Order: sequence, then structure tokens, then C-alpha cells
Amino acid sequence: MPIADPGTYMQLPSGTKVLWGAVDDTTELLKQLVDADSVGSVGKVAGFVEATRLIDTEKKFISEMPEGEDKEFIFFDNPADADLQALVTAAEAGGSVKIRIEFPNKRWADMIIVLAGWRQEEPTKGEPLKIAVVGKQNGITRGITA
Repeated sequence: MPIADPGTYMQLPSGTKVLWGAVDDTTELLKQLVDADSVGSVGKVAGFVEATRLIDTEKKFISEMPEGEDKEFIFFDNPADADLQALVTAAEAGGSVKIRIEFPNKRWADMIIVLAGWRQEEPTKGEPLKIAVVGKQNGITRGITA
């Protein structure tokens, strides 16, 4: 099997879309967050639990239940963006929302995020003001758009 040239499948993250809405919203009802700057890692991973028996001569492990990522979504702070301000308000209230990420390589992920507040990022000279919304991923479904 020939090895594919990276230029035939690699994509830059430009064009990534971030959408959000109520947990039960369909994709069509989600609102796009056009001021998104960073979405963090997407996925879920499990740790390991030692399961060594007395008869074993080396440690044995089993996989734990997978855990969602700690999330931090960074946005350019645009007070005129009503959809972004609604998300910040939801974060302040500590509710759960659906966040959908659509990547330019056709992968997508729908995450249920329990929100745990927001913070104004420290101002840095020469950079736009940013606001962070933080939470914990409680569920994820993913796929590839045909």
C-alpha cells in the first residue's frame, strides 16, 4: 500500500465552526459562535486501574470508564455578539449545553458540556481582548460528514 502524501489529506484548522445550543437542540437549531479562537482537545480517554492478582508476577491493569475533557473555550470578546453573550450568561448560571465543533477535514463532534463559569483573559498588549468559558465534557458523539 503506498504511503499518502500529507498534502492529500492534511487540513489547517481554519474554517473550523463552533456552534452551541440547548442539550436537546438539533444541529439546525444550534447558533454559530463566530468569535471562537480556541476549543481545546476534543474526545474522551480512560485511565487505568491496577488489577494484579496474587498469582501474577507483574502488575496487570484494566481500563477505567472514559472521562470527558476539561474544557476551556476561548473567544474574542465581542460584547455585541448576542450568541456569545448568551453562552457567557449560561456559563455564569452553570447550566449544561450542547457544543458542536465542525472541523474542515469533515470530522464533527457534538459534546454535552456542563458549564462552570467564565473569565476575562488577562489583557496582553498587542492582542485582542479574550473571554474564556469553562466546563467539563459529560458526553460526546462524533462522526464524519459524507
